Amino acid sequence: MASKETASNLFKMADEFIELANRLVTSENKDLEDVGSALRYASARFSAHETAYKSKDLAAERNDALAWLSKQYSDMLEENLDQHIEHFETLKNKTENH
Repeated sequence: MASKETASNLFKMADEFIELANRLVTSENKDLEDVGSALRYASARFSAHETAYKSKDLAAERNDALAWLSKQYSDMLEENLDQHIEHFETLKNKTENH
């Protein structure tokens, strides 16, 4: 992320997806694991589209794109897991419906 403004915008957009996921679970009684799987699938599908759109030779760049995207996801997941570990009890009480 290039700047605080860019990061802020990214987090705001991510929050919109999270709000939709939470609504699916809490208001529409969708299964938490199904919603998580759908989000991951949507992320993978959109990431493939983004990569194809930006690529000059997708087949040649496939492995580099896969490594970069996997690293991005891994870093983000690690950060969020650490936050959940640090604040688990508070988060657990806020999300008892999940």
